[in-house]
Amino acid sequence: MKKITNLFVYGTLQKGKQHERILKKINGRWKKGFVNGKLLNLNSGSDYGYPGLKLDKKGSKIYGMIFNSKDLTYYIKKIDKFEGDSYKRVISKIKLEDGTQVESYLYEIK
Repeated sequence: MKKITNLFVYGTLQKGKQHERILKKINGRWKKGFVNGKLLNLNSGSDYGYPGLKLDKKGSKIYGMIFNSKDLTYYIKKIDKFEGDSYKRVISKIKLEDGTQVESYLYEIK
């Protein structure tokens, strides 16, 4: 299995969002990027729900942040647990601002 060191986040795990603390304790760098798909609002509640992404090459650009860390492997199971059963972790190509692409984990709605 190939080692993935990138995690694309498009919701509450991004810097400045309500759950940034999950990734803040991991040493890493941030870059901007996007994937194509459809963004859905799941549930509702005091924080107005949370986003869910469905990948679709013909869909809209979904902007987010790529977190790059050589230590991601050690933390990915904890992040899986935080994301819960509504999501599956997949590997996708993320487009960067400079036009290049990187392989990254992301959490797609089941």
